[in-house]
Amino acid sequence: MTIASYSDLQQAVSDWMARGDVSGNAVDFISLAEARLNRELNPVETDAALVGVPSDRTIDISSIAMVKPIAMFIADTGGERPLLMRANGTFPYIDSEGMPAIWSIDGSTIAFDRPCDQAYNFRFRYQERFALSDSVATNSLLRDHPDVYLAASLMWGGVFTQDGAFAAGHKGLLDEAIPAIRSTIAQSKRGVLTVDPGLVAANRSDRWYLDA
Repeated sequence: MTIASYSDLQQAVSDWMARGDVSGNAVDFISLAEARLNRELNPVETDAALVGVPSDRTIDISSIAMVKPIAMFIADTGGERPLLMRANGTFPYIDSEGMPAIWSIDGSTIAFDRPCDQAYNFRFRYQERFALSDSVATNSLLRDHPDVYLAASLMWGGVFTQDGAFAAGHKGLLDEAIPAIRSTIAQSKRGVLTVDPGLVAANRSDRWYLDA
């Protein structure tokens, strides 16, 4: 079966355990697996494709398990352009609709300096923690390495059922895979171009911030 979501993973854990006495415990196995994965891999940088809502200056990100926001890019003529990040409440809000220039985190939403005048495409880069739930159905690790997520969960299943051989087998798979994933994550971080927000601001005309 395809393991692409939290519910898929729960079902896969139950199927691989093939025991009636672990029914309902898959959630605990996954949670314990994530505790180790978060320790071993640390927060992962990843991207989310977001779409602005016309006449609204916020985007809901409650489905994202975010540790730290990094950057926001908007699709513009000829490619992407970074937006300026500011703390919520520290920049002026413009009532008229247009293309946003500034963004902030406000709880479980991204807030812009003005309402969108159309459905702009955004790329949100952030540090992600592994914390699947009914509202956070997937993440980058589950998408790219479902076998590792399953092995980490099944290891705890073996601990729960006191099946040492079962637990040890999946721990071995996990121990072998984690260094390779850690190396891939490190390489991807080196390949990410970061933009100094001060340079972004300096390259924009004052009209961007005064146009109402």
